Amino acid sequence: MKSFLFALMTLALLASPGQAQAPMPPHEFVAKAAVSNMFGVEAGTMALQKSASAEIKKFAHLAVNDRTTAGTGLRQILAKRTGISAPEIPDGKHQDILRELGTLQGADFDRAYIKSQQQASEEAVALFSAYAEAGTDQELKAFAAKTLPVMQAQRDLLKALPGN
Repeated sequence: MKSFLFALMTLALLASPGQAQAPMPPHEFVAKAAVSNMFGVEAGTMALQKSASAEIKKFAHLAVNDRTTAGTGLRQILAKRTGISAPEIPDGKHQDILRELGTLQGADFDRAYIKSQQQASEEAVALFSAYAEAGTDQELKAFAAKTLPVMQAQRDLLKALPGN
């Protein structure tokens, strides 16, 4: 559990806003958005199998569907491009969180899942909001703007789940 909390804290520090920066390059947005979507799908699938809470399973089902749709939309944009691609698997930090979630059961799993999704949804909202506002690739910027309300809705739904 300590390693899980450490991973969450690390993600929080990486996602915290810093000083004004140059716009995020398209390849960086693509990588972060793809990892965000993969993490949402994999963690949600795990919650569908491991959670005892009907509310958490309902949220997980929605998250898997929304993140799958977002991932498909991103891949459709990238299919028309050369020189930019999405990662095939989540990054090491997200894999560590998934491994930790995999070791938990029952209420411990539910608490850790909710906490991980709260952090992930805040990061996703920040990512998609920033790119929708200041992205340099117009097609990806439109994708971010279209996807942002879905990420915001997931963040808001999380606040209503048990344990919050």
